[in-house]
This record gives sequence, C-alpha cells and structure tokens, in this order.
Amino acid sequence: MADLPREDLLTVLSCEPERRPEAPVIGDLAPHVTGVSRGAATLTVRFRPEARATLEAFVEAERQCCAGIGWEVSEGPEVVLRIEAGPEALDALSTMFAPEDIEKAQ
Repeated sequence: MADLPREDLLTVLSCEPERRPEAPVIGDLAPHVTGVSRGAATLTVRFRPEARATLEAFVEAERQCCAGIGWEVSEGPEVVLRIEAGPEALDALSTMFAPEDIEKAQ
C-alpha cells in the first residue's frame, strides 16, 4: 500500500487535498511516533507528549480533506490518535505510520 501512486492513495482514502489547509503532515509527526497498532476498524498511533499541538493541527486539517475518516486525539495525558475508517483506508494509513517508514523519516 505504501507504494501506491499519490492519486490512487487519495482515492483509497477518499481525500480531497484541495480542501486541506496548510498544516503539518505525517512526516512532521513521524519522529514523535512511539507505537502503532491496528484493529479491525481502527488504527491507533501513540506519540511523545511534545507532539500534541502538531498532532492536533494535523488532525484538524485531515478532518477537512478526508472527512470520511474518523480522527480522534485522546484527551488524557497520553497522546494517542485513533483513526476509524474502512479496511482499505486503514491498510494505507497503517503503512504510512509503519515503524519502518518512521525510521526512514528520522
């Protein structure tokens, strides 16, 4: 999935990039990811505490361009992003947050 051309990835995620405001992207979050887990209908990504503001800006932008995906940031002391989407979209997103991809970005 990570090797999908950008247009195919946008189709899988049902995103409209022209609706996304200027905001952080996954590459900005990658150095702060501490763990990724996948469930049947969710993807959970954990972050270092200092990433909260960047993550919240990322999620706000994603809600505008990828409205069919559920984006929820935890309210507690732990910084966790929970993503709800269909299986194909979760497959694509899980590869984007995959530990091997994160190591390459650091």
